[in-house]
Formats: sequence, C-alpha cells, structure tokens
Amino acid sequence: MARRLMYVKVVLATSMVWFMLDIMLIMYYSECNSQNNCNQGNAHGQPVLREEGHNEESVKVNERRAFHPEPRHNPDGPGENGKAVVIPPEKEELQKEMFKINQFNLMASDMISLNRSLPDVRMEGCKNKVYPHVEKLPDTSVVIVFHNEAWSTLLRTVHSIINRSPRRLIKQIVLVDDASERG
Repeated sequence: MARRLMYVKVVLATSMVWFMLDIMLIMYYSECNSQNNCNQGNAHGQPVLREEGHNEESVKVNERRAFHPEPRHNPDGPGENGKAVVIPPEKEELQKEMFKINQFNLMASDMISLNRSLPDVRMEGCKNKVYPHVEKLPDTSVVIVFHNEAWSTLLRTVHSIINRSPRRLIKQIVLVDDASERG
C-alpha cells in the first residue's frame, strides 16, 4: 500500500512539473505577452501594420480597407456575424439530401454570403498587437488544396483571404484541385 502511494505521488509530481513547463512555454511563445507591445492597436482592435513612408492617417485608411470589407447588400443575412442559419421546414428534406454530399449542412453554407463578416473573437491583447517592420515581411502565396469541396466554402475561403489580408503581402492565391470527381 505504501509503495502504491509513493507511485501515485511520483506520477502526480511528474504531471505537475510537465503542466508547469507547458504553461511556461505557452507564455513564452505567445504573441501577446507582456514583453510584446500588445497594448497598442487601432480603434477597431485590429493589428496595426506600419509601413515606411506612410503617415498615421494613411495607415488608418489602409487598415479599414485591409480588414473591413465593403458593406454587403444584406448585413442581416444568414450567417452574418456568426448568426445561425435557419432552414425553412419545407426545405428540411432537401437539406438532408445535400448533407450527404459533403457531410455538413451544405444548404446553410450556400445561403451564407461569400463576403460575410464575423465577430472578432481574439483576446484583447491580441486585438491590440502592433506589427512593426511590415515592409520586411515577404510576399505570401496561399495554396488551397481541395478535393470535392463545396463551392460555397471554397469561395468563402478565397473571399476571406482577400478581404482580411494586407494586399501588399498576398502575392497569389493558388487553388489546387486534388482529383475531384465533381465538375
């Protein structure tokens, strides 16, 4: 019995050490810790991307253009700001058939705007993060590999990249069809 108690204590102590080590690593590698300038940002809580040769006013205009897409014709539409999509009762049978195609609610996905807005769910420190030296960041190519993907989700992904990424950093968006069986 004493030996079992000793084993339990050793296992608990070892687990506690690993747990503390994990916490320390998370805090060390987190982008928003007290050593980074996470308390600075724009009025919308979006990261501020500073580029040489731009004054404060042009940065604000560029931030709005980069992070806030143009208003949609239906801001109260299905899925806007994470709002639930309600399928009318008369379409439930069709919804079940469409579910079989991609194993998710394809009818709801097709009802959501390609250019929808979502709530900002980042932690406060991350909302205020400032990214200095943005001019030193390399161009980025976004590669999206898909196989029999629903068009609404694929197109919404592309719209999201275009609307929420600083344009000067996106070199290209490449869609790779990995042997889809659909047209």
